[in-house]
Formats: sequence, structure tokens, C-alpha cells
Amino acid sequence: MFSVVVQYILTVLVIWALFVQVVMRLIRRYRHFPIPAFIARYIDNPVRRRIQPPSKVINWMNIRDEMYVLEVGCGPGTFTLEAANHALKGIVLAIDIQSSLIMRLRSRLKRAGVNNVEPVVASVYNLPFLDEVFDRAFMIAVIGELPQKETALLEIRRVLKDDGLLAIGEFLPDPDCPLKRTVINWAKKAGFELIGRRGGILHYLLLFRKASTSSSTQVSR
Repeated sequence: MFSVVVQYILTVLVIWALFVQVVMRLIRRYRHFPIPAFIARYIDNPVRRRIQPPSKVINWMNIRDEMYVLEVGCGPGTFTLEAANHALKGIVLAIDIQSSLIMRLRSRLKRAGVNNVEPVVASVYNLPFLDEVFDRAFMIAVIGELPQKETALLEIRRVLKDDGLLAIGEFLPDPDCPLKRTVINWAKKAGFELIGRRGGILHYLLLFRKASTSSSTQVSR
């Protein structure tokens, strides 16, 4: 009897999750907006970390000790701290358009004793950085929320070094999750070329470099 009840509950939860996905995708078709700050506390959870482990995702980016790293849409810092662990002698510039999330990230960094991350309230459409300063740029579960995707990618391209890498990751339960080929097309229009892909059924990470640059960085497909 107990197993039947559990199976029933799981079935209801799956149906509800699918319903929410459909509704959210319909809404997102006509309205694009960043995830509300009050939901951010639920983003960084054990289930998410099991499906899309921050340590594995950051490892795929090949972030090294003295690199300058840009994170777009850092949210509560799910991937920020892991990136900071790889760029110990460098710096991670973590931007988000929502000041409440930046304040929350600053508190989290202070508690963790991390001092090589600079949280900044900024728009990806107008980054407050000089040209070609970053070795790596990444955004996880962000690009689907952006109304002006090509504009954002062009601005990231501006601040990325010629031999730098851009990493775009997505998480399937996210209602904004686009298909890989769609992201590749967006990046191609903004002057990037795909050099690698990682992930599994429920998440992926795409690695790009500037299409006009003969980069020495190699990432196997």
C-alpha cells in the first residue's frame, strides 16, 4: 500500500512539473524577464547540484590560476565560488542586473572568506569593462532569459580576449532552456565558433571562441 501511495505522489509531481514547464514556456514565448530574486534561494539546491555539478561545469571551462573571469547572471552564486577556487590569483567579476542578488552574493562570499570575487550590478548589454580583458566568460541558465541575445553576445565578445573562451550552459528543468543548436546559431551570429560541448541529458555546456581568432586554446569535441 505504501509503495502505491509513493508511486501516486511521484506521478502527480511529474505531471505538475510538466504542466508548469508548459505554462512557463508559453509565458516566456511572449515575455522575457530575469528570474525573480525571491526564487533565487531555490535555485542552488542539492538536486540541481547533483544534475549540474558546479565543480564539473567549471572544470570544463579550463579556468586557470591567474585568469580574469566574467560571470554573467551570477544569481546567488551557484557557480561563482567554484570559479573563484580555480582563479585563486586572478579575479572573478560576477554581474547580475538585480541588486538584491548581488547583495546576497556579497554576504555569501564574506561568510566563505572568498576575496577574489567582485560582484557588480550591471547589464550584459552595457558591460562596464574595457575591451579584451577577460580570459573566460560564462553564463549558466541565463541566455534564454535575455530578450536581446545577439546584443548580449556581442558585448561579451567585446570584453573577451582574442584567445579567450565563452561558455554557455543550460539546465533542462529551466523553462527558458533553449536547444543546443539554437544557442550555437545565436553565438555564430555574434562572431563565435563552437569548439567543444559537454554535459548529458539534463544539462549541457557549450564552449566557444572568437571566430576571427586563430586561438591556440584547444578543447576536444
